[in-house]
Amino acid sequence: MNTNNSNNNSCVKEELIPWQPTKSLKGNNTYDFNMIEMERHNDYLKISFEDHYGNIVDVFYRDLNNLCPLEYCVWAFRYSTELGSIHLNNRDIKGVNVDQDSVCFYKAKNSVYVSEFDENPIANKVVFPEVEHHLFITGDEIFEVIANYEPEFVERKK
Repeated sequence: MNTNNSNNNSCVKEELIPWQPTKSLKGNNTYDFNMIEMERHNDYLKISFEDHYGNIVDVFYRDLNNLCPLEYCVWAFRYSTELGSIHLNNRDIKGVNVDQDSVCFYKAKNSVYVSEFDENPIANKVVFPEVEHHLFITGDEIFEVIANYEPEFVERKK
């Protein structure tokens, strides 16, 4: 999926890349799972998702190696309702190796959200080229995280 966003009067083409770090959430559309909990703690950020079969995945951002240059465990996060993209489903993804029976999350390439940090002298994509924009999109909600490390995915049953 491509979106056009303007930043500093130039057009940046942002692209969503399917990301499937776990295959335990079943479904092939964004409305096949829900965000059930978000917990912000000084040492971690936890986002929990549940599919319609009782499978639960807890996504933990814990900066155990002190990789984040900022005062919190991630660079930033934001939550929106009513922006879920019901049109995103695994069957629309061509040329990408994903399990068609499991839900996908996304990483944004050329992220406008990440580019908001370009002027930050201690946390920007020049100093930390590995920084990523992670999107957790359900049929009703979008939770976005910027981090310079991958989160941990813990699978469990209801």
